[in-house]
Amino acid sequence: MAVNNIWVFAQGANGAATTFTLELLTKARSLASNVSAFVAGDGASLAGELGKYGATKVYSTGDLGGRLVGVAASAAMKALIDGGDKPDLI
Repeated sequence: MAVNNIWVFAQGANGAATTFTLELLTKARSLASNVSAFVAGDGASLAGELGKYGATKVYSTGDLGGRLVGVAASAAMKALIDGGDKPDLI
């Protein structure tokens, strides 16, 4: 099976993506032509940096308002899958 579409859960700290996130994006980009990053919270501040490390799309949950990160990110991913955007690997 070819891997063309990979989704990566991207984490940030102090306004920058974590080293682990950047390493995952770099590896994902070496495996697939389409790499989407999912950010829990505001993704706009991380989008440029994520793009430099291989993200071709950045999805953001927006303000979490105190909600749990995993629930919001999972719900956003499910909505995209239900809409027809299906990853080969998460």
